[in-house]
Amino acid sequence: MNKSLTVSSGQTTLSKVTVAEALLHLLADRGITHFYANAGTDFAPLIEAFAKGAKNGANLPRPILVPHENVAVSMAMGHALVGGGPQAVMVHVNVGTANALCGLLNAHRGRVPMLFMAGRTPIHEEGRAGARSSFVHWPQEMFDQAGMVREAVKWDYELRDGAQLETVIDRALTVASSSPAGPAYLTLPREVLATTLDSFAYQPGRSRQSASRTPAAAEADVAELAEALRAARDPLIVTSSLGRNAGAVNALSRLALEQAIAVVSYNPRFMELPSNHPMNMGQDVSAALERSDLVIVVEAVVPWMPGETRPPVHAKVVHIGEDPLFTSLPVRSFPCDLAITADPALALTQLADVLASDPASPDLIAHRHRQVGERRAALLARRQAAWRAVENSSAITPLHISRAIDTVKGDALVFKESGLRLDQMHFNEPGTMFFSGAAGGLGWSLGAALGAKLAAPERTVISTVGDGSYMFGTPLAAHYVAAEQQLPVLFVVFNNGGWHAVRRSTRGMYADGHAAEAGHSSNEPLTDFGVGMNYEKMMDVVGGHGEKLERPEELAPALSRAMEIMKTEKRQVLLNVVCTT
Repeated sequence: MNKSLTVSSGQTTLSKVTVAEALLHLLADRGITHFYANAGTDFAPLIEAFAKGAKNGANLPRPILVPHENVAVSMAMGHALVGGGPQAVMVHVNVGTANALCGLLNAHRGRVPMLFMAGRTPIHEEGRAGARSSFVHWPQEMFDQAGMVREAVKWDYELRDGAQLETVIDRALTVASSSPAGPAYLTLPREVLATTLDSFAYQPGRSRQSASRTPAAAEADVAELAEALRAARDPLIVTSSLGRNAGAVNALSRLALEQAIAVVSYNPRFMELPSNHPMNMGQDVSAALERSDLVIVVEAVVPWMPGETRPPVHAKVVHIGEDPLFTSLPVRSFPCDLAITADPALALTQLADVLASDPASPDLIAHRHRQVGERRAALLARRQAAWRAVENSSAITPLHISRAIDTVKGDALVFKESGLRLDQMHFNEPGTMFFSGAAGGLGWSLGAALGAKLAAPERTVISTVGDGSYMFGTPLAAHYVAAEQQLPVLFVVFNNGGWHAVRRSTRGMYADGHAAEAGHSSNEPLTDFGVGMNYEKMMDVVGGHGEKLERPEELAPALSRAMEIMKTEKRQVLLNVVCTT
């Protein structure tokens, strides 16, 4: 029992504790359950505080040793996406911050709340507890350490005095959780962490600082959009990140069905609309966009590629979201005739309610139902034809992998950083598909899947990665965490032997160029991997189960074995699937 802790008069008081101890107690009280960290010399007071807390049975966040910062940040992302609230990450001064920057960019653009902390090189050269004691304490100091991450976080600050602790932590968590959410950055000098406080008192249970939420839509905006919908013969909704909120998925499902509005999830970050929904028109925005007379963009940073397609000039374009204009982006010029700043779940519900009380004509709704029904039937036929074209191939294609995973996944949480074909799969429950490398920073899926498993240990978790993304994910660090924390996650590597996205981009610019000619002989510069990698051997290092698959008929048995091993042996599994692009 922790004898230094007392609770009275609505306050919790800690006696004779270091600032590091007070920090951990406060984080636990504020709902931080996990402390993802890659430690350095600045961590000494925190390591001592964790050890003391374990000895005394204190309620502290669970420390998770993560041997690479990108994995640590990605784990906190996955945890927040599934668990719903921010978690804590701490890294080593400027070098740890630098390693974490790719993950921070993803979290910032993906609007994932996070308390991201870093040590700060000791300020004093001597004479203080926690003063400099290592050669690196001089060359690691920077004039502005936070300057490295300022564009990737919502807020940054340095804890200068233990007396500030409750104010600063509550401020960081409040800003991180306020809409739109994102990371907050806090630096912690070692001398401050090592300072002993005679007492530290804080209000338990919850912060008096309340995160702000995006409001409902203005009534006049809803009325204007409802009027446009009553007149539209071919309306379209385009989404991308609406699915982070299950309530928004349900609101979209209702509105689309009642008003017969086609929905395209363009580059979806989440499960935006159930796969079996009659208004779900997949991920291809081009054909639907070109014939629409009203386009409603909901939480889609890029609703279409302007160089490839665009809505008709006469079409009205409306953007809805927490920040519908994405004001943190330097350039974004998509047409916008009406911008509605609102919580998507509230705005879509408001719109559905208004239209229910004052509907469009039954004939117009019936017309929309017929045309969307016909187009969806054609879409499903094209999907089936695409499968029939490769079904009997002797080589494994992304379609084979996707359909095989779909057969076994059940309600699994699936993380997509691969050629996974969503059009060949079924996701009907919100919060079951995640494609959240929102800034294009590769290597997030391995860690995100591990964080999701910690947040929801009862759920099956599957990480799908390309071979390039797998290498970006610092896989040995990720597999170490899976082994040390006993997290039975399935990792499926789409091993196509190169950078498919780079190849696709090059061919798009130079369809008949020299690079395309070189690619026919598997020798495209800076694109093709010249070494056949046996990724499954990574499991030999960490005590997991690995297999290499090269023929389509091997997929189903291997996936069945993987599910059984994870269930009964509680071990991680990696399937190295040699496939085409």
